[in-house]
Amino acid sequence: MMDQSSKLSDSKEKDRISNLPDAILSHILCFMPTKYVARTSLLSTKWKSIWTSVHIIDLNSFSVRGHNEQSSGFMDFVDRLLLLRNSPNLNKFCLRCRFGYYNPYRLNSWICTVIKLNVKELVLNFKIDVFFHRNQAFDVNLVVLKLAGDVFFQFPMSVFWPSLKVLHLHSLTFLDDDSFQNILSGCPVLEELDIERTNRGDNIKTLCICSSTLKKLCMYNSTSGTSLQHSVVLKVPILEIFQLNDFVSSVFDVDELPSLVKANFSFYFENHRNKDYYNGVVGLLGKISNVQHLELSNGIPKVVTEAFDYNTLLFHNLTHLRLQICDIHWSILLDLLGHMPNLKLLVFNKFKVGELCLWSGEPKSVPKCLSLCVEAIEFSGFAGCKGEMKLMESIQVQDEQLIDIYNSICGMIKAQR
Repeated sequence: MMDQSSKLSDSKEKDRISNLPDAILSHILCFMPTKYVARTSLLSTKWKSIWTSVHIIDLNSFSVRGHNEQSSGFMDFVDRLLLLRNSPNLNKFCLRCRFGYYNPYRLNSWICTVIKLNVKELVLNFKIDVFFHRNQAFDVNLVVLKLAGDVFFQFPMSVFWPSLKVLHLHSLTFLDDDSFQNILSGCPVLEELDIERTNRGDNIKTLCICSSTLKKLCMYNSTSGTSLQHSVVLKVPILEIFQLNDFVSSVFDVDELPSLVKANFSFYFENHRNKDYYNGVVGLLGKISNVQHLELSNGIPKVVTEAFDYNTLLFHNLTHLRLQICDIHWSILLDLLGHMPNLKLLVFNKFKVGELCLWSGEPKSVPKCLSLCVEAIEFSGFAGCKGEMKLMESIQVQDEQLIDIYNSICGMIKAQR
C-alpha cells in the first residue's frame, strides 16, 4: 500500500495544469468570469497571484433590485480587484451593473483605472444613471467601445479616440444632435458602428453619420412615443455592410453607397404614411444598387411599386435576395424581381412561424432573372419546410397554395429555358 508521502507526490505529478507557465495559466483564466478567476487564488501558493495579471476582466453584477448590501459587496470586490492588479496592460474590461445601488463616483474611478491600464476593449452596460462628461478621458489606445443602458452623454467639445475602430451605442441619452456628432468626429479610423435607439428621450432629431472610414453600420430606431420627427442622414462612401431597422424616421437622406455588399432593411409601414415617405424609402433603395446580398422585410415590395420613381430601381449586382414575408401579392413580387437581372438565389422566410401566410394571385409570367439566372429557391419557416430546393425539383412544403404557385413558376421557367 502506498504511504501518504507517495500519494502526495503522485498527486503533484498529476497536477499538470499548475505546472504550466504563468503566462499560459493567465491566458486560460481569460475565458472565465472574473468572479471565478479570483477564487483560483485559494487553490495553492502557485495560484495566489496569477489571477491579478489576467488580461480580461469580465464583471457582471446579478444584484436583485433593492438589495443594496449585495451591490456594496460587488463594489468592494471590484475595488480590491483593481487595487491588487500587478499587470500594466489590459486587453478587455467588461462591466455590467443591473439593479441595486452603485456609487457613480466609484464607477467612474474604475473606468479611469482601466484606462490607465491601456485597455483595448471597453464594454459597459449600466442599468443605472451614469454621466460621461468631456473630462472623462478615454484611452487613446482604445480600439473597441461598447456602451449600453442608462448612460447620459454630455460632450460640449469633440472627443478624440484615434485608435477606435468599433463603436456600439445602445439605448443611450445625448444632450442633443451635436453631442452625438462630437463622438463620431473624434473617431478618425472608425470601421464599425452599431447604434440602437430605444430610449424615447434620447434627444436626437437628426441622426447624422458622416465617416469616410466606416465599413459596417447597424441601426435600430424605435423611439416610440416621442414627438420628434426623426430623420437619418448618411454619408459613408465605403460602407460594405448595412443593417437598418427603422420604425420612426420620416426622412432618409443618403449618399450613394458604391461599395455595399450586404444590406438588411426592415421598416414599419402604417396607413398614415404619405407618398413622400414611400418615395424616400425607394430613394434609399436606389442608393444601394450595387449590393450583392439583400434582405427585405414584409411590405417593402408593395410600397416600392407604389412609389412614383419605382421603375428607376435596378440591382444589377444582386445575386442573393431574402424576403421576410407574411402576406404578399405575387404580381407585385415578380414585378420587383424584374429589377434584379442577375439574381441566383431567392429565399422566402416566413415572418412569424405559426401565423397565416397569404399568397394572393397566381403568376401569369416570370421575369427574365428567374427564367435565366436563378439557380435555387429556398423556403424557410413554412410547414414541412426542408431547406433549399433546386429548381425543377419537387417542393418540400405542406402549404398547398404555395405548392401550386411554386409549380406554376417552375413550369413557366422550364418552358422559357
